[in-house]
Amino acid sequence: MIALRLATWLLVFALSSLAAAQRGGSPTYQEIQVNNGGTISGTIIYKGPIPEAYVIWPTKDVDIFGKTIPDDRLLISKEGKIKNVVISLEGVNKGKRWPNINASLVNQGGRFHPHVQVVRTGAQLEIINRDPLLHNTHGFGGGRTVFNVGLPTKDQKVKKSLKQAGIIHVMCDVHDWMNGWIVVQDHPYFAVTGDDGNFTITDVPPGSYKISAWHEKLGKKQAQVKVSANGKARFDFVFPPSGR
Repeated sequence: MIALRLATWLLVFALSSLAAAQRGGSPTYQEIQVNNGGTISGTIIYKGPIPEAYVIWPTKDVDIFGKTIPDDRLLISKEGKIKNVVISLEGVNKGKRWPNINASLVNQGGRFHPHVQVVRTGAQLEIINRDPLLHNTHGFGGGRTVFNVGLPTKDQKVKKSLKQAGIIHVMCDVHDWMNGWIVVQDHPYFAVTGDDGNFTITDVPPGSYKISAWHEKLGKKQAQVKVSANGKARFDFVFPPSGR
C-alpha cells in the first residue's frame, strides 16, 4: 500500500512538472490570487560624473549597419538615472500569475533587441534575424552553451526552451561586438528600468524580502525591504562609477 501511494505521488508530481514545463514556469513557484499585495518602487541612480554615450565601430558589414552602432552596455541619463537594470525579489515561492509575454530576441542593425530582458523558466524564446545577412546567436550561462543558433536568412525564426533559471550572456559569433542579456527566473516579481531609471513591482505578498539590482557593467547590489498588506514601499539603489 505504501509503495502504491508513493508511486501515485511520484506520477502526480511528474505530470504537474510536465504541465508547468509545457506552459513555461517552474513547479517550485505557485501562482495564487494575491488580494492584499503591496507595491515596491524606486529609482536606480548613478553617483558620479555622467559618462558620455559610447558607440561601437563595427568591423564588418558596415554597408548594412552603418559606420557606428549605439553601445547599450551603459546607458545613463543626464539626470543620472540608469537604464537596463534588473530589479528582482529573491526567495519568492508563491504569488501573482506571470504576465502573458512572448519572449523574443531580435538580431537587427548589429544589436540585440531587447538588450536586457527577464523571461520565465521554461519559456520558449523566439530568436529572430531581421538583417539580410548571417547571424549566429550564442547564449552562455554558467560557463556552458545554453543555445547556439545560426540564422543565415532575413526574417528567419528559431525557438529555444530556457529550462534553467540564471543569467544568460548572448553574443553573435559572426559579429563579436553584439552583446545582450537574458535573466531567466521562476517568479514574476521583477522589473527592468527604462530611460528614467524607475521601477515598480506590484502585488507583492506581505513580508520581508531581499531585493537585488543587477547591471551588466555596474554589478549587483542587495538590500532588505519590508512590504505591508496593501502598502507601498520605496527603495532606491545607488551605483558608483565602474569601468566599462
